[in-house]
Amino acid sequence: MSDKNKHSQPFVMVLSVTILLLLFSLFDTEFILNGFKTKKIDPLSDIIQKGVLKRVPLTKPVINDSIIAKDSSEVAFRQADSSNIVDFDNDSSSALSHFFQSLNLLKKKKGKTRIAYFGDSMIEGDLISQDFRECLQDLFGGNGVGFVPITSIVSGFRTSIFHSFDGWTTYNLLENIPPNHALGIAGYCFVPNTTSVIDTTDSNEGSWVKYTAINRKHLNRFYETKLLYGRSEGENFVIINGTRYKLSGTNSVNQLVLNTAAKQVNARFQCKTPVDIYGFSMESDSGVFVDNFSFRGNSGLPIQKVKQTIYSATNECLDYDLILLEYGLNAVDPSVTEFSWYERGMNFVIKHIKASFPNASILLISVGDKSYRKNGVYQTDPSVPILVEAQKRMAKDNKLAFWSLYDAMGGYGSMVNWVEGDTAFANRDYTHFNFKGARKVGKLLFSKLISEYTDYNKKQRTLSLPQKSEEVKVTTETDTLKK
Repeated sequence: MSDKNKHSQPFVMVLSVTILLLLFSLFDTEFILNGFKTKKIDPLSDIIQKGVLKRVPLTKPVINDSIIAKDSSEVAFRQADSSNIVDFDNDSSSALSHFFQSLNLLKKKKGKTRIAYFGDSMIEGDLISQDFRECLQDLFGGNGVGFVPITSIVSGFRTSIFHSFDGWTTYNLLENIPPNHALGIAGYCFVPNTTSVIDTTDSNEGSWVKYTAINRKHLNRFYETKLLYGRSEGENFVIINGTRYKLSGTNSVNQLVLNTAAKQVNARFQCKTPVDIYGFSMESDSGVFVDNFSFRGNSGLPIQKVKQTIYSATNECLDYDLILLEYGLNAVDPSVTEFSWYERGMNFVIKHIKASFPNASILLISVGDKSYRKNGVYQTDPSVPILVEAQKRMAKDNKLAFWSLYDAMGGYGSMVNWVEGDTAFANRDYTHFNFKGARKVGKLLFSKLISEYTDYNKKQRTLSLPQKSEEVKVTTETDTLKK
């Protein structure tokens, strides 16, 4: 074959594929096979739409769902703005009172206020939670990123800590778990390789994990390190920064607490018997700590696979004051018109969380706006506002606090603005925030929560005059992200 023919091959291949795609675009290629839904082949849609209006009017559609009825008795609304936090605990001063009281105590003396942020890929890589954490630590103090798992599929993407590891067997809540292992609070358990002989002179043997602090305020040093692990019997050891510790404990979750005062934690495990390792927590002796428990592809329903005994035992070690639940992204679909099935499942999840963390306040965060392309135009997935209403009912039925991320973004059609605006705050999958968008959401969540905190203390002061005001004055972003 001549060199001339070889050079023309790529062009011929590209041209052939292009012609085939154009031919397929003339036919209806949308169908469902074994639960998999294909999309229409339309290779010229982006070109045709270039310079043409791709956005839809920012008006909410009529939700045709018989199970949705606006309850006029929602007296727990602190403000009329739907982007504010809604308090559905009508029987007490606030659904968030335990969390607010913890913050008040923290202002008076050293102590810890801890938040568990459960979510899906929207908070993966510590997105949203890292900026939310920074705002809280700026105001109330604290140093440390909080809980970090042993391994992570987004360790290279996360910017709040440097993280590397090797030699682990991992189980998670989306797969079958062997009966001799138990999932930890993050929905994972990590099992180090076992050895028949413990070599006390060679610290290079065994599974390992290394965390390195980053050069950012509140995150540039590890002052206190906690290792959480399951039941351990026999000769099981961990070498942390050159010092050997025996892993022993009969509780469902045990902890090893170290005053590290270091910029790096290097841990190597030498174990004769299998033991579940759950993760490390990096923190200081006082302040606010936000633990990110993200899990890609999780609708929220699977987290009840983590046993109540594990949740409760972890809570005994870490003592949570606030639980954030942000799910729904993996439940929405344009073909779904009602979410009663999801409500029933999540009500069980909420009861499971309440029983596991009996003293903690709970804030349910709705799914954000998500767009899909229909006839070449990006618009809100019609199931999103239906799910938001269902999530609001979940919060009301369980007397939780509720925050509509969907409304805070701007409601119907807002994701298009976040992607295509002068400043891009979301990725071109029209689903996930980028770093700028996540930072904006994290700051807004902080702003809304502190606004509720201030209102709570005003009310408490009114009820018990002449108690000194606990009002907190902070400078926050604009109350909405609709611009």
